[in-house]
Amino acid sequence: MPMNRRERLLTVLHGGVADRIPWNCYAWLVPQNEASRRLQEKGLSLMGTRRIFREVVSGVSVREETVLEGGETIYRTVIETPAGTLTQRAIREKGYGSLWIREYFIKGVQDYPAAEYLFTHTHCEPDYAPWVEADREMGEAGIVVGEIMPVPIMTLMVNWMGVEGLAEGIYEHTADFEALLDALTVLYMQQMQIAAESPAEIIWFGDNVTGTIISPRLFERYIAPTYARALEVLRPAGKIPIAHYDGSNRPLMKCLARTALPVIEAFTPPPGGDLSVAEAKAAWPEKVVWVNFPAGMFLEDEEVIFNYTLGLLEESAPGGRLVMGCTEDFPFEHFEKTFTAIGRALAAYEGREW
Repeated sequence: MPMNRRERLLTVLHGGVADRIPWNCYAWLVPQNEASRRLQEKGLSLMGTRRIFREVVSGVSVREETVLEGGETIYRTVIETPAGTLTQRAIREKGYGSLWIREYFIKGVQDYPAAEYLFTHTHCEPDYAPWVEADREMGEAGIVVGEIMPVPIMTLMVNWMGVEGLAEGIYEHTADFEALLDALTVLYMQQMQIAAESPAEIIWFGDNVTGTIISPRLFERYIAPTYARALEVLRPAGKIPIAHYDGSNRPLMKCLARTALPVIEAFTPPPGGDLSVAEAKAAWPEKVVWVNFPAGMFLEDEEVIFNYTLGLLEESAPGGRLVMGCTEDFPFEHFEKTFTAIGRALAAYEGREW
């Protein structure tokens, strides 16, 4: 009996072989139109996310405000703690509504005490209801993953201090930086326990680690031990973590091989990335590779996309352990053309009618 879209995806994430190669897109990227409905009927599945925890803060005041500066809307957040005040300024990017930080909370080592106070006076509690409702709504169309914070060093970089601040902390204020990282890791491990006890089977590590910023040495020092602790909690509970790696993976290929991560998600092959799926599968014989279709390919003609996808499948699909996905923003006007070409290539590779 043919599998439905949810069963197909879960089978592969569990390390099994499905009746067809799972084909997936982040749910919030898919337009609500007839083309989308038609493609889903032909096998395109969806992935939704819902945070499964909430943060409770004590002894801290948080104020959010919107101000106009030079004709631009600025979203300003002020966190007042007994150890100091943290301020962030950000804008909303017009295309997809992403928050772009103009001024980070942590501007230097002088802000570490306030941030550390905030982290140590925060604790995480389960919040499963949003996931349960989203999973019910998703049904057989796909999966909803349980979302937690990214691995602590990436959370610090992306949300709190930026790349330059991260480098300054690691190399100029190592002891203070590692104390701050340890405080955030306590919250991360609280979330791991919440994830282990949650109804969500798939847990999303939205880490966005890239070898252009995180070297193998930094990975082994700050990320590998954290993954090991996290998986000790999740795997006995039957959870499947999927780690988001859509950047430069070649420098980290051996590092990732040494982890027990079962799924590398958002893996972007050339021309977007620097490592082929075939190389990754050879280096990670026990891992599932969840491909992110390169965004630049959306601009090509349909037949170019079809031939690229077919070549990718012929190189990468043997042996299973593959999900064909789309995990990043793309031009909406190219949705129908591109996903039709990908679907046609999947059907041709598997010998099915389209």
